[in-house]
Amino acid sequence: MTITTIALVSTLLLVSFAMPAIQIAKAQYVSSGGPSASLEEQLKLAREKVQNAKQAGAYGSGTPMLGVNLNETEIYIIAIVIIFGAISAGFFYMGKEVQEEQK
Repeated sequence: MTITTIALVSTLLLVSFAMPAIQIAKAQYVSSGGPSASLEEQLKLAREKVQNAKQAGAYGSGTPMLGVNLNETEIYIIAIVIIFGAISAGFFYMGKEVQEEQK
């Protein structure tokens, strides 16, 4: 295979996988069905969504990230940091051992 063929095939694959992803990403910003809303109307709706999310009892089944009580969220974040920190420390320690053995 020549470099031109490889470049052409790579470009075609990239475009064939990228275009659907771009369309899906753009679809979330388009209103369904009716005429699209103006920028002012979209901003007003976004402000209303944030206000609704901040209200007590408006959490649904998810974690209340915008609520006043963030204790559980902070605990989860700390746990994740400890877990990933321990894993990375283990990798650093193993890397140092390998370097010392090679000397």
